Parts: sequence; structure tokens; C-alpha cells
Amino acid sequence: MMEFEGEFESDLPRDELWSYFTDPDVLAECAPGTDSITLESPHEVTATIAVGVGSVKPTFDVEMVVTQADRPEVLEMQADGNASRNAFDAVAEMNLEENGDGGTIAHWSATTDVSGMIASMGQRALGSVTNKLVSDFFEDLEEKAREGEPAESKLEAKPDVEASLED
Repeated sequence: MMEFEGEFESDLPRDELWSYFTDPDVLAECAPGTDSITLESPHEVTATIAVGVGSVKPTFDVEMVVTQADRPEVLEMQADGNASRNAFDAVAEMNLEENGDGGTIAHWSATTDVSGMIASMGQRALGSVTNKLVSDFFEDLEEKAREGEPAESKLEAKPDVEASLED
């Protein structure tokens, strides 16, 4: 089990950012390595995502379920990904907090189980790649918001679900 966390600060208001974080079209454009994201229902998305860690570059088929969506504060997702000789299960949470100046601090964390060749890269390498990918994602999303690209909140929590990783 690996745990990752960080934060990103923006001078944009959290209610405005929320629409970008919950619009699958914007997510498909901003999430590094994403080939596609498909909205299956308001609480389920599927995606194809290529992630490179060192010489290991699997393409994952990912199923995500929104387990909590409290606009504009908390977004939590559970994701399962499978690729040739690689797999992961993850729970990711983001808390959007007002910073007192009208902007937002996004606190994010993820807990994941990784198996296969990508797991052999170790937590240090995975952590470095994860931090870079998350930082790029937040920067790209913020840029879309600044440019005024339309975003529509389409994700909501699946009824009666709690995210958890099996030990």
C-alpha cells in the first residue's frame, strides 16, 4: 500500500474550480497520459490512461466511481486500473478549501495498491512521477479555468457507497 499527498494553490474561487474538476471532458484534456474518458453515468467513468515510470509504460483501462461529491469542498473517487502485467486499486480524495483571499487550496491524497512491473519501480520512483503528474494536471486545469473554457459539473457521488481498499 502506498500513500501520496500534496496541495495546489490557485487564486480562483473553489466553486468555479469545482466545475472543472467534475467535467469529464476537461479531465480528459488535463489529466496527463489520458487517451479518453467516457462518462458512463453521473457517478461512473471509464478511461484509458498511459503512465510511464522509468522504462515501464503501461496503458491502463480504468474504471472510476465517484464515492463522495460535496460541492465545492470534497471530491473522492475509487479507481481500478488494469494493463498488461500491471494493475492498481486506488482511492483519491481532494478537499478544496478557501484561502481567505478568494482563492483555493486543493489538498489531495491517494492511497493505492500497485501490482506488476510498475510496482517494481518502488514507492520513491512512483511518488516522484505521481507528484509531477498531479502538478501538471492542476496547472493545466487552472489554465483552462483562467482562459474561460466552458466546464459543466457532470459528476456526482454514487448513492450509498464508501471508498475503501481491501487489505
